[in-house]
Amino acid sequence: MKKKILLFVFLMFLSLIFIGSLFFFLFLKKSQAYYQPDSRVKQTSSYVIEDSKTVGWIQVQGTNIDYPVIMETPSAYESGIDYLWRPNSYEDKQNREVIYGHNILNVSSKPLINAKGHTRFEPLMGFVYEDFAKENLYIQYSYGGEDHLYKIYAIGFYSLNEEDGTGITDENLVKHYIRETKKNSLYDFDVEVDSSDHLISLITCTRYFGLNGKTQFRIDAREVRKNEKIKKYSVYTNENYDIIK
Repeated sequence: MKKKILLFVFLMFLSLIFIGSLFFFLFLKKSQAYYQPDSRVKQTSSYVIEDSKTVGWIQVQGTNIDYPVIMETPSAYESGIDYLWRPNSYEDKQNREVIYGHNILNVSSKPLINAKGHTRFEPLMGFVYEDFAKENLYIQYSYGGEDHLYKIYAIGFYSLNEEDGTGITDENLVKHYIRETKKNSLYDFDVEVDSSDHLISLITCTRYFGLNGKTQFRIDAREVRKNEKIKKYSVYTNENYDIIK
């Protein structure tokens, strides 16, 4: 009888340890940020490509995009080194910054997700797929000695004449830009955006609709606000998504 009691107490003790460990694991998992990329501040300040100035570093959740952002020069283009570029300098930072990257291998109407050998902005095309877009929601843009996180709020296709590659300073133009990007997005993101937010646009080329269709693919994001939690948020397809089915 005494042995049975001791066995019962021992099993209860093991059960309590198991339950406690499970609750601790769930608490730890819940308390962790949804996306925690490594800092790229050091790389941004020390990376050099030919005679080009490195002004930032981009990482995109769920992809192998992890590249310096430079002020492109002919020598950098000819170097063969993988990089992204922007048309305006960091000192001229505006409400919206535009970052370009080449897409040579993943331009078709059936883009691949994180295919081996894809570089620069080729992996961006994975965001045409609903499941991928719902799971990968953040971009880290390191510049000015800090890492900045951004929440994706719009993804869409555009023609060349719909993108001038410049930043925006006028508040009314910023509001108009936000309305238009949300209106043209393939998805509805549960993200509030207003003219006080700092915006970035990641842009690459595509032949999803052929040479005469919308030949630019763009992801728009706004900076995570102070005290805003880094967590998963809702994403839904809308009527715009029908164009790629």
